[in-house]
Amino acid sequence: MQLCPPRRARFLVLAALAALPLAVSAESWLSANDLKPAQLSAPLAVEAFTINASAEKGVTIEPIEVARTALDGEVFNARIKLNGGGAPEYRSIRFKAEGKASLKVYLCSSSKTDARILKLVDAAGTVLAELAAPPDDGAAAGMAGFALPGAGEYLVFSAASGINIYMVVLE
Repeated sequence: MQLCPPRRARFLVLAALAALPLAVSAESWLSANDLKPAQLSAPLAVEAFTINASAEKGVTIEPIEVARTALDGEVFNARIKLNGGGAPEYRSIRFKAEGKASLKVYLCSSSKTDARILKLVDAAGTVLAELAAPPDDGAAAGMAGFALPGAGEYLVFSAASGINIYMVVLE
């Protein structure tokens, strides 16, 4: 009784596997959980992402007392507070996609009663999507997603009022 395939058969299987194209999946993310508390008054680069802020239109990174949990099980104990309506130059998060990609944003409105709108724009400022930021119920993190059309720079920011962002994932 032979438990292992003969050496030649193992070699052929390994050679066949090596010839297959590998699926390369590059994922990058910006998580408030990984950031130090700060009052930003200038842009902050964090790997593939930049949190844009100015002296007049700042962004706050802070811990939260009660963790927020998303439907997929992600737990957040910090947030990026956009502190109001944004634009590409301030109160926004910029990132670059190398090609078609999936964008997932974990977020909530800073209001306990009103949903807010998070705009997704390309580098030229063209609005690609308006994503819903649900009211903050004190326990759940909302999730919004979008399929990016191709390589390029993109930004997310609030259309008018405060939104808390917990994590941005690009895959």
